[in-house]
Amino acid sequence: MTEILPLRCGTIRAPANAMEVGGPGDLVLPVYAYLITHPTGRMMLYDAGLALTDDGRTISKVFHSDLPEGHDVAARLVAAGVDPARIEGVVASHSHFDHVGGVSLVPNARIFLHQHEELRDLDAGHDLVRTNERLDLFGDGSVEVFATPGHTSGHQSLRVWREGGADVLAGDACYFCRSLDRDDADQPYAFDKVQYLETKRRLMQMRADGDFIIPGHDDSFLDNIPTGSAVRVSALSRL
Repeated sequence: MTEILPLRCGTIRAPANAMEVGGPGDLVLPVYAYLITHPTGRMMLYDAGLALTDDGRTISKVFHSDLPEGHDVAARLVAAGVDPARIEGVVASHSHFDHVGGVSLVPNARIFLHQHEELRDLDAGHDLVRTNERLDLFGDGSVEVFATPGHTSGHQSLRVWREGGADVLAGDACYFCRSLDRDDADQPYAFDKVQYLETKRRLMQMRADGDFIIPGHDDSFLDNIPTGSAVRVSALSRL
């Protein structure tokens, strides 16, 4: 079975009301890259976390990043026993800095970016593959990339099929596990709030149908992984 290994790659800090309508105070949020390992041994990433050069730097007036030494995606891969040069592709959920910052650290990867997504912070000189509504990532139906617009114009998520459903890396199509418990456009700065809500309702239905939805910036999913899931948790997922 294809496996998913969450790799925690730093954190971002932001006012809660920049992430969720009505949120109080500030939030410190995990940033993840996900190692996707096919039974054949082929390896891809979904997102690539923060860049090492972003350590402690103010990214904007709203978001601040923190990337401790050894927490960038390349270091995390090495700690997991994987040479970053083996990664053949990075599926970018979208082009924001906390999702594509580390692409330069996987030198041989092609970047899969939706055709409607702006390049923004993604300019590492890699081969760029523009995706559409769906992509069979390994060509055998086991892993599907699918469009989930709203947070950005070309946001995309990834689904690993398993018995009884799928594990879905939702990216910023929903920030938190609790996002799927409220039927509104809870992201204050979604690119298109109508599309965002339509996408979120799709994810809500997928969850109701038995899929395990993994949000973009909420590590509580680590404690709720269902039996039979493709997700494998290690110390690299939590530290």
